Amino acid sequence: MASRDDQFWADFFGVEPSVWAIAGISVHPHAGLSGYCGLWCFRRGDRTVVSVPQDWVATLASRLDDRHKNRLFDENFLRELVGSDFDSLIGPAFQGCLDPRRFRPVASENVRFVGPKDVTAIARFREACSPADWEHSGLDKAPLHQVAYFEDSMITAMAGYRPRNDVTGDPCVLTHPRFYGRGYGTAVVSAVVQRALEQDKLLLYQTLEANRGAVGIAFKLGYEQYARHVAVRLKRDKPEHVDE
Repeated sequence: MASRDDQFWADFFGVEPSVWAIAGISVHPHAGLSGYCGLWCFRRGDRTVVSVPQDWVATLASRLDDRHKNRLFDENFLRELVGSDFDSLIGPAFQGCLDPRRFRPVASENVRFVGPKDVTAIARFREACSPADWEHSGLDKAPLHQVAYFEDSMITAMAGYRPRNDVTGDPCVLTHPRFYGRGYGTAVVSAVVQRALEQDKLLLYQTLEANRGAVGIAFKLGYEQYARHVAVRLKRDKPEHVDE
């Protein structure tokens, strides 16, 4: 029987869960990424699934084989693969999974769930962080179980739960730039994860590999790495040579 993580990602890519046990590369039309103008290369163990717009399936399937499995995270190779349609690269990214039995909570009396009375404190926290950091944190898409770490009335870290579907989601986190490295991010993520696990949610975790602080939070709380992936944004949603 497939694990919950294997089943979720199989459904997301429109493949069978058994694919994760088979080495190689396969190219599939977007399922969970329907409408996304880009490629998503997702590597789980020795299997790499490449999710692409429908009009790219035949082209990339003919260009990729098992020899390329170690090159799909190389920007130069990806530029050559899609040619002038290449727009930008996102990643590599860390994708985590959490066995509830491995969860290691980190409690703090400074952490509490936020509500309407905290609107001003949240606004000040957001202003203290760069717009790019706020956007990349994903907090705008994580409205559930929002918690904050308070130093008196000042928020120094925030986290929330971002739902992917009714039973699956992941924590999003941001720490005030003056308070990095103090464990505040770990404490707020711990509270979010604990609440979600109490509701029997499947907990994912996604962040750029370059964000070592966020990856470190995942490992401290008991997450394991499930996969790594890169995304390639395209300038258009079909190869130049495909006929209309």
